[in-house]
Amino acid sequence: MSGNTFLLQIMASDHMVYDGKALSVTLPTTEGSVGILAQHSNVIMAVVPGVLEFEPSGEDADKAGLNGRQEIIVSYGLLKVENGEVMILVDTAERPEDIDEARARRAEEKAREKLRRTNSNRDHAMVEAELSRALSRIQGATRKHRL
Repeated sequence: MSGNTFLLQIMASDHMVYDGKALSVTLPTTEGSVGILAQHSNVIMAVVPGVLEFEPSGEDADKAGLNGRQEIIVSYGLLKVENGEVMILVDTAERPEDIDEARARRAEEKAREKLRRTNSNRDHAMVEAELSRALSRIQGATRKHRL
């Protein structure tokens, strides 16, 4: 692997999103937006809902039919950088063009209503997670119109 690329694996609970060389990846974490380049130090971090961007490299990008910077809307998960390899495991991952904006807006409304009716801390946290995912999906859906 050349000095400016690294192995990137992005996995959702139900499918492999990308498995190949990359030049960079930026993703939302509990510590804020984090950018990863080749030879990044080892780290494990929590991923939060938002937009993950990565730039595939070389043959792997060609094989996957990808050209240039890619955006993926992700939910909660983990980021692991170890020995120059990056693994991102998330519950869900969707390309902006695959998101149904109307459905995402309905999910947001439903989550907000549940939030108003929730009494327990545990339920409140679960509903906040639903709301975060819905808002990330809406953000992604609106981004597809700009691409």
